[in-house]
Amino acid sequence: MKKVCLTAIIILINFPIIRSQNQEMSGYHVAEIFTDFHLNIMNDGNKTGFNVNRAYLGYVYTVDKNFSANLTVNIGSPEDLAPGSVDRRYAYFREASLTYSQNKLNIAFGMVTARLFNFQQRFWGKRYVANTYQSINGYGFVADLGIITDYKFSDWIDMDLSITNGEGYTKLQLDNAVKTGLGITITPVNEVAIRFFGDLQQTHGLWQGTMVGFAGYKNSKFTFGAEASYKSNLDLIEGHHAWGISSTGSVSITKKLEFFTRYDYSTSVTPSGNETSWNIAKDGQFLINGFQYTFNKVVKIALDNQATFPSDKNGTIADMIFVNALFKF
Repeated sequence: MKKVCLTAIIILINFPIIRSQNQEMSGYHVAEIFTDFHLNIMNDGNKTGFNVNRAYLGYVYTVDKNFSANLTVNIGSPEDLAPGSVDRRYAYFREASLTYSQNKLNIAFGMVTARLFNFQQRFWGKRYVANTYQSINGYGFVADLGIITDYKFSDWIDMDLSITNGEGYTKLQLDNAVKTGLGITITPVNEVAIRFFGDLQQTHGLWQGTMVGFAGYKNSKFTFGAEASYKSNLDLIEGHHAWGISSTGSVSITKKLEFFTRYDYSTSVTPSGNETSWNIAKDGQFLINGFQYTFNKVVKIALDNQATFPSDKNGTIADMIFVNALFKF
């Protein structure tokens, strides 16, 4: 796998040279870097220092008016490794897909971007500051192996249907389970967006389902979005259900400067005979407040405070100051 990803990186770096030798080829490169400096202001075990959270490198190649291919490699963070693993940087395919487009229809096949929270992530526009509610709480993945069909019924309603492995983009092995998802996006006017998404999967004889409802409003000065999420049998144990809400907002102070905020609340069911919820160690509240400055279409910087308040009375409050940076070109 490491050799395959290394080969892919070399190809991506040299693709513009290859393309210049064949003028019939067309496309564009994809590059994204998330980096930050974080300062721990609580004695909770979190470390102060610099970090690179994401480094994407890819190329989208347009074959003709109907077909395109996307190959993107992610240089992963050591924090994403399984507990007990040796800390290291590693590479894996974030996207490796072929897309067919015809009028109102799009079909993507391969390692594709999942639809669980892709719309909400783009609506907020600050993924470089913090991960999505569903990712933080283990509800699903940003990408997966499978096939996704998008269809635009009209100017204000879209639908997407996905059939995937359900194991994310870091696990490429096959099993006997697939995840089926259906989403509907409604945009009655330019400023308003409403989305409903649900998926279902049977793993080791146990059914897992996810439901997400989102509503948002956005104009040139103000943005607000709110969603509610539910996940059944979250850790593959029957009855271990979880749910929560996430809301985001921003206000433009000047053309380039804005204030933004986010609030998450996550909780889980309390099993019969127990005094606390089954996921009490992870249940709680997450709050972000900060300012973003947009230098240009390539660089954005955010100064923000991120705090976590656990539901467990014996838990420790985490409070951090961040300087987040996005480089996208």
